[in-house]
Amino acid sequence: MVTIGIQQPTYLPWLGYFEQIARCDVFVFLDSVQFERHSWQNRNRLRTVAGEPFWLTVPVEHAPLHTSIKEMTVLRKSETWVRKHVNSLQASLGRAPHFKTFRHLVDRWIGHDVLMLADMNIALITDIARVLGLNPTFVRASDLPLTASKSQLVAQICQHLGGSHYYSAAGAQAYLAEDLFPGIGVTLEYQTWAHPVYQQTGPGFVSHLSVMDALMNLGASETRNLLLSERQ
Repeated sequence: MVTIGIQQPTYLPWLGYFEQIARCDVFVFLDSVQFERHSWQNRNRLRTVAGEPFWLTVPVEHAPLHTSIKEMTVLRKSETWVRKHVNSLQASLGRAPHFKTFRHLVDRWIGHDVLMLADMNIALITDIARVLGLNPTFVRASDLPLTASKSQLVAQICQHLGGSHYYSAAGAQAYLAEDLFPGIGVTLEYQTWAHPVYQQTGPGFVSHLSVMDALMNLGASETRNLLLSERQ
């Protein structure tokens, strides 16, 4: 069985994104679809030491409404956002046990002269995946000779890559045309992974933060264990 996962390349995604990667033989970055402002594509959350969630946002250049994710450029007219990210990461996780070990994963890309948002997101995701020992084949949808949209595009990607099982994000259940998959010999499974509770820096626990929170608090081995063990 060849398991396919398909997700938009989001910025420093949550743990569940990497649980999908852990379950897949081939993971596809859906970078050919329309960019959405105020979405996970260019932002994610961390928490203050006091336990209040806040956003880390990558500013992007103004672009026409139907611009795809792969075409979005990072705003480079000002490096203020880079300093803000570095300072926010330090304030949020500077006291975490593994902060010094893994801060380079973010520093090397947000400080690098990467112009395209998708390039930066994909570089961050693949770097973090390898640190976690996750090694599926990574593919960009924009590199595939496919022209369909929505559910038909997902089905075509699975078929084109020889997939026999599609492991989908839970949210896709609201719009995915499930009847497309049996006809191409692909079984469909929705993610039901339960977000684990772990020790964070500061009191209490805030769920669904960027993976960097778990990685810097727990280290690579314990974070990997969460991905592989907390399944329903």
